[in-house]
Amino acid sequence: MLDLSPITYDDIGPERIHCFYDPRSGMRAVVAIDTTRFMVAGGGVRMAPDVSVSEVVRLARAMTFKYAMLDMPCGGAKAGIMLDPADPSRSLVMSAFVRAIKPLVESGAFMPGADMGTSGADFAALWGDRVVKDLGSESFEGMPLEAQLTGAGVVAAAKAACEALARPLRGATVAIEGFGKVGAGAAKFFAREGARVVAISTVQGGLYDPQGLDVDALLVLRAEHGDGLIARARGERIAREALLTLAVDVLVPGARPDVIHADNVERIAAKLIVPAANIPYGEGTLSRLRARGVVALPDFVTNAGGVLASMASFQGESASGAFALVNDSVGRNVKLVIETARASDASPFDAAIQIARKRLAQ
Repeated sequence: MLDLSPITYDDIGPERIHCFYDPRSGMRAVVAIDTTRFMVAGGGVRMAPDVSVSEVVRLARAMTFKYAMLDMPCGGAKAGIMLDPADPSRSLVMSAFVRAIKPLVESGAFMPGADMGTSGADFAALWGDRVVKDLGSESFEGMPLEAQLTGAGVVAAAKAACEALARPLRGATVAIEGFGKVGAGAAKFFAREGARVVAISTVQGGLYDPQGLDVDALLVLRAEHGDGLIARARGERIAREALLTLAVDVLVPGARPDVIHADNVERIAAKLIVPAANIPYGEGTLSRLRARGVVALPDFVTNAGGVLASMASFQGESASGAFALVNDSVGRNVKLVIETARASDASPFDAAIQIARKRLAQ
């Protein structure tokens, strides 16, 4: 039985938490719908052996705020499947999950998308004859377009923040936790902006070079060896956790939730945090970061590129049009958040929640 005791509720939600179990495949999953005020709620489906109900609920709330910041009439939702994506039973479990959520999808209550451990192809059976474009499989300059758009949004957020804070992004040092699709895309666009990517990490460890890593070479190695690029790339091998506390200008958390937590928050040495992943800040860490002068941007603003990519796809935008939409929307929202934070003497995260709640109320 799934444990619902850690869940907290407020005036927004979560309104619905659906727990699923299929004895034949062993599928265990949860779908959290944060709010039904827009009739439809959307969010990704992640697959991990340790994904929890509370994590899914927090991710659903992040989606609600993300849609609100983008002025999109959609509620936030999220789903989690408790399984290692490498498990031999994955196909059976995924099929059971798709059958379980089909009534929610057909009623319009839940629109699922790919997330960590899943892909657009996993949900093809849900759409029937409807054509749903999977940007995750569309290539642009040799990389998945959607991931690049999300990564480009992270860089647009960093650039807008640097401009608002009167700091140069060109020449700034950057550490990227999680050199997957999005992290690789972010590295690519940071390099194009003249920033210096000095550290990356994958599940197999971290890599560091204070003079700057060769991003083009890393992208080639990633395409050939995946997470194993760490063992083949030039640079100093470091522990994954060590990357988070490097003295860099920009830190990009891009992996699992709560990577900034009570045990490492006082050692975070970055000046600016621009999340590529959802909910990277553990409980109580935002106030401690602010007290030390660290500008911690809200994840639901900085990593909105994936949502914008889907919107651009439905609107039939070209790749260049999609990049323009992401850069403009994310950059504009980051500047608004920083301006609001200054005016209300609040943290950027709290300022963003103020803005999102105001838009939800409207």
